[in-house]
Amino acid sequence: MILIFAYVKYSDASFPMTSQYALLLILTILLWILLWFGYRQNKINDEIKKKEKEVRINAKIEKRKKLESLYPKRKK
Repeated sequence: MILIFAYVKYSDASFPMTSQYALLLILTILLWILLWFGYRQNKINDEIKKKEKEVRINAKIEKRKKLESLYPKRKK
């Protein structure tokens, strides 16, 4: 059993941070930030549209109620 682990070579944990990797890292971070801003703005726009839709629906309901109150239903 000891012979199985006899040839274990530990690697150097070195990662050369060259300019290409640094540029790729910066571009990736910038992309994620832009995606987050877009998601946040989309969420804000969705909330605004939802509120506007609710206002329109409530206005239609109020208008319908006013019209129904002007013309009461006949009882048979």
